[in-house]
Amino acid sequence: MLAIKEGVLRMKPILFISHITEEKDLALAFKDLVEKHFLGMLEVFVSSDEHSIGMGQRWLDNITNALKSCVVEIILCSPQSLKRPWINFEAGAGWIRDIPVIPLCHSGMEPSQLPMPLNLLQAAKAGEVGGLKLVFPVLANALGAQSPSIDFTEFTEYVKMFERRYTFWDSCNQAFTQLNQFDAHIIPRLKQGGAVVLPLSETNFEYLFKVISFLTEYDLVLIEKTGSASMSSSTGFSYQCVISGLPGLQSVLSDSAFKFRS
Repeated sequence: MLAIKEGVLRMKPILFISHITEEKDLALAFKDLVEKHFLGMLEVFVSSDEHSIGMGQRWLDNITNALKSCVVEIILCSPQSLKRPWINFEAGAGWIRDIPVIPLCHSGMEPSQLPMPLNLLQAAKAGEVGGLKLVFPVLANALGAQSPSIDFTEFTEYVKMFERRYTFWDSCNQAFTQLNQFDAHIIPRLKQGGAVVLPLSETNFEYLFKVISFLTEYDLVLIEKTGSASMSSSTGFSYQCVISGLPGLQSVLSDSAFKFRS
């Protein structure tokens, strides 16, 4: 992108946002935030954005050129993205050029959990105002401008919504895997639309309640004690408990993303 200042044609400084395809929406939301508050002074390059790479342009060449000329690089860091070699390749390009490289953590990734050498960089969390307030002065400094005053509330709320949606299936499948490991009859019975009645010790009830609490939050599965404690010579004190499906369950069970490990 070109800009005109005092009659001189020059390239705008570039902010490069490194991300994986699954995190495109978050990358574009951060791009919008930057462009809104820097009033077009900074070009934001997002490789999955049609405005960053036009139709017919060579994808890899455009990424390479942006990495060579950007003044700041943001790395969207999640447990998923850091498994991809391309993210680490792009981060290394910024590191070698000795420009500011900022890991922006989200979806369960904490700055303290970043692997080497990313943990040597000053990182921030996308969903926390305090971290974002440290990022924007870096961008302003690259422009030789003052850092804008920003209300990050709308953006952080978007990040939380994105994280809940993005991380849902991992947590959902893990919960159902744990249910299946506890009792292989539970999921087939829930699929049939029935309830599962089990005598559970207090320890087992607490375990299943913790596993199912995530599913209850999403209106999928509920566990309840339905009677008082009884005594058995084999199990000791136990409670009659019912595990039942909630309205959202069947749509999740029929979704192609439902892939708990049996």
